[in-house]
Amino acid sequence: MNETQPFLFTISQFGRKTGMTVRTLRFYEEIGVLIPTEYNKAGHRLYSMADLVRLQQIQALKFIGYSLQEIKEMLLTDDDEVEILKKSLPMQLKLLKEKRDEYTRAIEGVEFVQKLIDERKPISWKILSSVLYRMEREDEQRAWMEEHFPKEAVGQFLALPKEKQDELDMEMLEVLADIKDLIQKGVRHDSEEAFEILVRITEISLGSIADTEAFLEQMEQVDDQLLKEADFHMPHFLTEEEEKWLEAVGNAMEKKYMESEQESDTNRHNHDRV
Repeated sequence: MNETQPFLFTISQFGRKTGMTVRTLRFYEEIGVLIPTEYNKAGHRLYSMADLVRLQQIQALKFIGYSLQEIKEMLLTDDDEVEILKKSLPMQLKLLKEKRDEYTRAIEGVEFVQKLIDERKPISWKILSSVLYRMEREDEQRAWMEEHFPKEAVGQFLALPKEKQDELDMEMLEVLADIKDLIQKGVRHDSEEAFEILVRITEISLGSIADTEAFLEQMEQVDDQLLKEADFHMPHFLTEEEEKWLEAVGNAMEKKYMESEQESDTNRHNHDRV
């Protein structure tokens, strides 16, 4: 053993002292981020205190989010370490904040699902995936809507506190359970029960809108093709059967409204003749 380096450790010893597994140390050597100081005659790896310092540098940089490849490049370069960090830290901070926001949304998702289970709400994998999809892709959905829809409409639709959104999600789950029940019972599309479901869905969907009339006027400016494209950016809570059932209910409600209007016009006409 080299007399100028009395403190050398085998890979097992070095792993125990640092809390690293032998497998991880071998991987670090393989990718070139931490090479042992020397090898003995039998080819066994020997680590020094200098390797410990380097490992601590690696762990510190990993802690603030740098990849092993980035760490390797930073440690191998002859450039000033402070200057390297000065250039890369702003982007690293941005990435960490994005990851923090992602974890925050994930925690909120777990808490919401736990609440649904604790309150014995009617849930399915489709419903859960839709709720979690909305939470995960919230920023993407906002960006897409802001790009394609009237600014005022998007502002009204998205200006909803988290607590209120959770409340509306809960209400929607109740409605979805009622829809499944009505379909199972074979309730007619033109029944008052079916109409009431459609009204409830509309009220929930517009629950975040302060000026509903203005919002609907703004949405009339959006073409049908764009609305179809929205299906790829928004969560889907309904099965195909439920969507078809609601569409049939909507058609029945529209037909009833038109008949009512015609009857009113006829009555007014007869009244004028008298």
